[in-house]
Formats: sequence, structure tokens, C-alpha cells
Amino acid sequence: MSKTGESSGRGAISRVRRGAVVAALVVMAALLVAGLVGFFADPLRLPPEVLQVLDQRASVVSMFIGAVGLVIAVAALLLQLRSDRRQDTAAEPPVRLPPAAGTQTQLNMPATGGTVNAVQGGTLNIHNPATPAGGGQEPSP
Repeated sequence: MSKTGESSGRGAISRVRRGAVVAALVVMAALLVAGLVGFFADPLRLPPEVLQVLDQRASVVSMFIGAVGLVIAVAALLLQLRSDRRQDTAAEPPVRLPPAAGTQTQLNMPATGGTVNAVQGGTLNIHNPATPAGGGQEPSP
């Protein structure tokens, strides 16, 4: 069952996208077959000098295609890093102003099992239920 309604138009877009992907795969498969037939069968019977020139031109074209691919990969990496930075800054909690003088602050420390109570400009009380009575020393037998 779809999460979007039929009136949203997403079904038509996904069908068009799926059709475009299938068409691209068919074209790429046809070009692969044509390239393999041309490579193994040599249907044009070209002389070696012409093949050498075509090979050099193909090398230059592939070099430019590789350079464009490198530029696209670097741009995608930079966009991903920028997106990650935006998510990190969006996840930060809002800035909290310090409490007014004379107010009490409580800090719970579940990792150590303790609680710290502090009065600003005053006393500091630490309660740690994990510490046994008697200053942490074991009673002697």
C-alpha cells in the first residue's frame, strides 16, 4: 500500500522514471553488442593506419570523459560534505542562558550513579548512592 495518495502524481513520475531507466539500459546493451561485434568481426576492413588514427582519437576522447567524471566526483563529494555540515549544525541544541544568581542547578550523572546539586555562588552538594557509608572503606572483620 502506498503512503502517498493516487492524486499526488508520484505514480506517474515513477512509471516515467522506470521507463527511462529501462530505455537507457536497452540502449547501453545495444551499444555494447555493437562495440563487441565491431571489435571482433572488423566489419569495415579498415587499413591499420586509419585504425591507428581512430585509436588515438578514442584515447583523447576517453581522457576528457575521465576528467569530466573526476570533476563530477569532486563536486559530489563537496556537496555531501556541505550537507553533512548543515545537518551537524542543525542538530546542535539551542543556546541556553545561565540561570540567575542564587538559583539551584541539578546535574544527574547516570553513568556514575550520582547527582550534583549546586547553588550558584553558594554550596556544592554531591550525592553518590554507589559510595558506601563510611567514606568508601570496607568495614574490617
